Amino acid sequence: MDSIPIILVCFVPILFLLAFVEYEGRKYLIYLLWGFLACLLTLGLYIATGLYPLAPPIKEILLAPVIEEFIKALPVMVLAVIGIKNSNRDLLVCAMAIGIGFSIVETGLYCFNGNLGFTPKNIMAVLSRSFSTTLMHGCTTAIIGYGVVLVRNVDRGALPILMFGFYTLAVTTHAIFNLLGGDFYNIAGGAIVDFLFPMALFYLLLICYHVDFSGFFHSRERV
Repeated sequence: MDSIPIILVCFVPILFLLAFVEYEGRKYLIYLLWGFLACLLTLGLYIATGLYPLAPPIKEILLAPVIEEFIKALPVMVLAVIGIKNSNRDLLVCAMAIGIGFSIVETGLYCFNGNLGFTPKNIMAVLSRSFSTTLMHGCTTAIIGYGVVLVRNVDRGALPILMFGFYTLAVTTHAIFNLLGGDFYNIAGGAIVDFLFPMALFYLLLICYHVDFSGFFHSRERV
């Protein structure tokens, strides 16, 4: 595939970098690499199941959010279920790294498969997509990660159901972005939504990162 070189350009150098990065930084890079791999797994699933050529309204609103958010968040959800814990801030950063890694490869696929020429218009299109879609993918995975932060101290029997709720929220957010954005449907104001919607998500999660809301809720549970 024409997109393979750009993926290797992203993947291989980070593998070398892992040898020099301390544990904390290495963890974030590993999650970033999972985002790369998650995008390839998603593409392979689309091709193997015949979903790839489907019309955008079906694939991008009904199918892609469900499939992509599940594959992206697999490490976060699995580690939570088996009881391995990271710090609250670490978990949010790791989840965000997965989504950003996914978006890097997705944008690379978009550029290569679309055979975009090196023109000012195409450069702006790629930069716009890199900004809006990267934030969206990072934030939706971070929603699941922060959901794990909020619910991981509850009864373990209820954990899968509560995590499914945050997964559903991430899927819904992803679907709304695809529906209202301007990349596929040319809806009036879609380009504005492409910027404002993920930025609002980003600042909300940034507040969650700096304010220990999870500690507040857990302390209330112990009262």
